[in-house]
Amino acid sequence: MEIVVIGHLSRDLIITPESRTEAIGGGPAYAMIAPKLGALGAGIISCVGADFEDEYIDTLRTAGLIVSGIQKRGKKSTRFINEYDVEGNRTQRVESVGSPISPSDILPLYMGASIYHFSPLTANEITYSTIESVRVGSPLISIDSQGFLRGIENELIVEREWSERDDILALADVVKFDEAELKLAYDAQSELSAVTELLNIGPRMVLVTRDRRGSTVYTRNTQKDIPLVLANSQTDPTGCGDVYVISFLLEYMRTGDVKRAGLFGATCSSFNVETTGPYDLPTREQVERRMKPYSQY
Repeated sequence: MEIVVIGHLSRDLIITPESRTEAIGGGPAYAMIAPKLGALGAGIISCVGADFEDEYIDTLRTAGLIVSGIQKRGKKSTRFINEYDVEGNRTQRVESVGSPISPSDILPLYMGASIYHFSPLTANEITYSTIESVRVGSPLISIDSQGFLRGIENELIVEREWSERDDILALADVVKFDEAELKLAYDAQSELSAVTELLNIGPRMVLVTRDRRGSTVYTRNTQKDIPLVLANSQTDPTGCGDVYVISFLLEYMRTGDVKRAGLFGATCSSFNVETTGPYDLPTREQVERRMKPYSQY
């Protein structure tokens, strides 16, 4: 198996000025892009509740994902209400949270993958021991910081101090932050000083995304700025960070080129924003065509 994405699947309600849509969400849902990009086996691991629709699991399976790692436990799945205003700003509510993912949820089938990407939606979803349990051999371990920085109060997402930050990030090879998350996690004078501190903990690469202002891939020796890749329309930005990092990881493993991988991830993300939910993700051929004019940057 080339890649395994671990985190809560969610039952999302997405509200924009133009629409109101039910959709599957969470990092593992956006792993549906992996088979379309030619991944050599893509699996997901998640805990959902009894309320999680079988049709969602069928959708994931039909997309080419290995879904044996979806565990039904408890009554409720994680459910987010994502509401966007005309400027694209998001307000989130959390109606329910599913059971945590434990090391015992990592079935033998999923051991030995080339890439493990941990993408929690909320703070207590994935523990240190769960991440540590996949460090067998030399996989590339990736962590999305977002969920670790999220607390929940009265159904609202609030900022949370990441007290276990250094211990968890020391397990990772790749870490993804958006600009605001990096400022929340590191009280540093600049982005570069925050990233330098982070790289000294253990990760080899840090991805920093900036909404409509592109992204940057930092390594211990280089800094590669990635331009914004324009979408044909702006429908729903939910999941763009998930698509970016999953695509980045697959392309980096294929080429070893961090700048190309960053541009590839940004291009995949531009397709995601054109539709609601993870249902119409691009093929590699579509990505290569859109990416070509940007390759000169």
